[in-house]
Amino acid sequence: MSWSGLNLEGGQFDDVVRLAAQICGAPVALVSVIEAGQQLPKASIGITASTAPLSEVICQHTINERDLLVIPDLSADLRTATHPLVTADPALRFYAGVFLAGTDDKPLGTLCIMDREPRPSGLTDNQAGALAALGRQVVTLLNLQRERSRFEAVFNSAVDYAVIVMDRDGRITDWNEGAHQILGWTPEEICGRDLDAFFTPEDRAAGISDKEMEGARTVGRGIDERWHLRKNGERFWASGEMMPLRGPDGELQGYVKMLRDRTEVRLADERLEMALAASGVVGLWDWVVDTDLLHGDAHFARLYGLEKAQTKAGLTMEEYQTYVVEEDVAPLRARIRQVFDTGADFLVEYRLAIPGERLRWVECKGRMIYNQQGQPVRFSGTSVDVTDRKDHDEQRQLLMHELSHRVKNTFAMVQSVAFQTLRGTDQKVSTALQNRLAALSRAHEVLIQTSWSSTSLSELMERVLRLEAEGGRFLLIGPDLIVGSRAALSLSLLLHELATNAVKYGSLSVPDGLVRIEWWVEEETFCLRWKEEGGPPARASTATGFGSRLIAMGIAGARQAKLDYTNEGLTAVFHCPRISLEQD
Repeated sequence: MSWSGLNLEGGQFDDVVRLAAQICGAPVALVSVIEAGQQLPKASIGITASTAPLSEVICQHTINERDLLVIPDLSADLRTATHPLVTADPALRFYAGVFLAGTDDKPLGTLCIMDREPRPSGLTDNQAGALAALGRQVVTLLNLQRERSRFEAVFNSAVDYAVIVMDRDGRITDWNEGAHQILGWTPEEICGRDLDAFFTPEDRAAGISDKEMEGARTVGRGIDERWHLRKNGERFWASGEMMPLRGPDGELQGYVKMLRDRTEVRLADERLEMALAASGVVGLWDWVVDTDLLHGDAHFARLYGLEKAQTKAGLTMEEYQTYVVEEDVAPLRARIRQVFDTGADFLVEYRLAIPGERLRWVECKGRMIYNQQGQPVRFSGTSVDVTDRKDHDEQRQLLMHELSHRVKNTFAMVQSVAFQTLRGTDQKVSTALQNRLAALSRAHEVLIQTSWSSTSLSELMERVLRLEAEGGRFLLIGPDLIVGSRAALSLSLLLHELATNAVKYGSLSVPDGLVRIEWWVEEETFCLRWKEEGGPPARASTATGFGSRLIAMGIAGARQAKLDYTNEGLTAVFHCPRISLEQD
């Protein structure tokens, strides 16, 4: 084969081949590596080498030996006698090569020297030892080079991030592809310049880059969220941070800064801030984890009775809670602690007693925000003045209580009129009407607690059934669902009718009997089972009165009722669409 082409590597590999040639007194030296069955020269002296198949080069025999190989006379060795470098004029006659192995013992390449005269005595012990030592240095250089290549591949693959490396003075030394795409400068244009190159003029004047480096140097990171400059002068909003680079001994070697273009997010936030500013009642806040300071906008400062500049610069927890009503402070801090400890969402209402102003209620919502490593960065949210809503709720509750009082009086009057009207008639008819009016009254009492909109199913059952028999006679099993006003009235009458029958004829007519009431949701259907236990056998009534018709109508008029009369007692199962249960 012929050797032609250019030396592919200089620098430290050049130094190695020069030393190898001098130590061994040889005119030719070569460092080469193996890749995909090819020998690739890294550095050479005395010969111009090019890439060639491994099967065509003399170094293949060193690879096969996996050790130091010395061939005193290439023309006398059957393996190399006909090789073109041996038959050429001038010819190569002597060869000594060192096998280079990787950490996994796989072949990396060879370091060899060659001479134009045979050397019957080969190498001296010192020459062989020195050649082996240089070979180990080549392995170290190759490993470092491969690590550097892997680093550069990773470094430049993060195109969504600008990764900038600086020395201790803030001069840029490395600039990845992401930085090129985001900021516009190529590495050749920016490396060697100061970090201030892409900071805005006002941030340069304020020494922001120096402050970031100080933060990275003293606390391990410098948070960076601000406007920056592209090469073309355009401004963009970036979020990121700066971290120190330290050597194995802990000595500061430089800094690395990571940025991400968040201009669209920032513009969206600004539009939101404008909308909130128009509303005038919503305050925005950010609690930065690193500094443990809360930063609020002007609306937040006004809402809390605080000074705007200080609120923007950052407040301690005690400072921002200056006017929180004392008895609300402990529960508020407990909820904050829960966010920091568990990452729970934040929703809390508390009062502010600001001097010279009426008592103010605020509702705060927020959540913890984490970086890509899962570390908490900031706790952000909104504060809303809900004083008017609280006043309205209080007034409505007062009105509802007054209405409740008047309606209860009306029920009492209706019961009295009914009693007087039915005097002298069948006592059973009078008692049944009185009991049904009482059931409606109890349902009304439950609904009045929730402003006649909806109520808790468990509370409704407790209220309706507790007057029918002792509490221990009813076993209630099921989730605490919300029931709308229409279904609440229907359930009250239905449960009253079933309980009345159980007291007269069923399990509640004996001392040890009880009623098991179970309810559940199956897909979109609400199900309720009434099961009497420990009482006499159940028998269907031959008469069809109002009570029987009421039970047959089921829950909220769904007419899905199944009654099973057995020797163990009555079992009644009711179904209705869940939406019917929840509607007001």
